[in-house]
Amino acid sequence: MANSILSLDFTKSNSPTKTIFWSGLVAGVLDAIAGVIVYFIFFGFNPIQVLQFIGAGIHGPEAIGGGFLMILAGAFYHFVIAYVVAIIYFFLFPKIKVLRTNIVFMGLIYGLGIWLIMNLIVLPQSNIPKAPIDINLAIIGIVWHMVLVGLPIAIITSKYYSKEVEVVK
Repeated sequence: MANSILSLDFTKSNSPTKTIFWSGLVAGVLDAIAGVIVYFIFFGFNPIQVLQFIGAGIHGPEAIGGGFLMILAGAFYHFVIAYVVAIIYFFLFPKIKVLRTNIVFMGLIYGLGIWLIMNLIVLPQSNIPKAPIDINLAIIGIVWHMVLVGLPIAIITSKYYSKEVEVVK
């Protein structure tokens, strides 16, 4: 059992579904870990409060302290977003040539784009209580989305498509 877990290589998925599953899961888990750490440092939030805060995006401020259902809702919404961005990148990758030119750089740019869309469009339209922009939090958030969200999605997706090209040869 341990050997099969250690030999698991999600970067060599043999199907679009597996590739999207792994890229969304890896990005979602890394994003969640970073969010928990950063929101603890900045606001003293524990992991449950972070998930409730995410739930507040749909359910409003009453989600914060809203119990087990809001914790589940926050986790669900978090991973829906992670999978949506993974799906978008997966389907854009073969269509937009520049995504294939420098995988690392384009993954970092994709992560920046995710942060910008979430913070300038999605969150202002959500029910999360409005707060002034904290430049330090913004910089940390940008870097974590570039490195821990955009980059893994780009690497995992590119591995799938490079393997697909090898099969065609």
